Amino acid sequence: MGIVIFELSDLFQFDVSHFGNFNDAFLDNIKSNNELVRYCVNEVKTIQLSELSKGCEFTLIIPISLHNNKFACLVIELPSLSVESHNIQVMGDYWRIFLVEIFEAYRRVFSSNAVKITRREKECIQWASMGKTSWEISQILSISQRTVDFHLTNCIRKTNSTNRQHAIVKCILSGQLLT
Repeated sequence: MGIVIFELSDLFQFDVSHFGNFNDAFLDNIKSNNELVRYCVNEVKTIQLSELSKGCEFTLIIPISLHNNKFACLVIELPSLSVESHNIQVMGDYWRIFLVEIFEAYRRVFSSNAVKITRREKECIQWASMGKTSWEISQILSISQRTVDFHLTNCIRKTNSTNRQHAIVKCILSGQLLT
């Protein structure tokens, strides 16, 4: 049993992390299984992994939509017993209640490690996301263009981005900018 967390790191790219007792072959299967990622991101119904991947007949996947750019699924490996479809759904509904609490604890711990941008950096990147130039932002915020460039450069550095647009995307994905 364990939790697999998919975090949107860039457009259509997910970083996969996990907590629990998984063997390496199973983790490789999950990380490379695009159908599973798509299912966990878009669905809420509990299913058997065998519906998405061969060789995992007795593994349940319980997806949950989480916070901003994070999605997770609880993976439960059952003994080789046949489980009725109705019982799978009931089991999934019960576990989903606990999964929300487990993820909230995860989010509290790992949100303290998130990139923090200052209020002024946030204002600059927000205006940049609306297509404003550094000069226009300087006029709006009544600061120098050099200061705007300084704040935007800090955002690029803090988000480990390559340019202004990349920093905007990462700030939106991390929930620091409203779209």
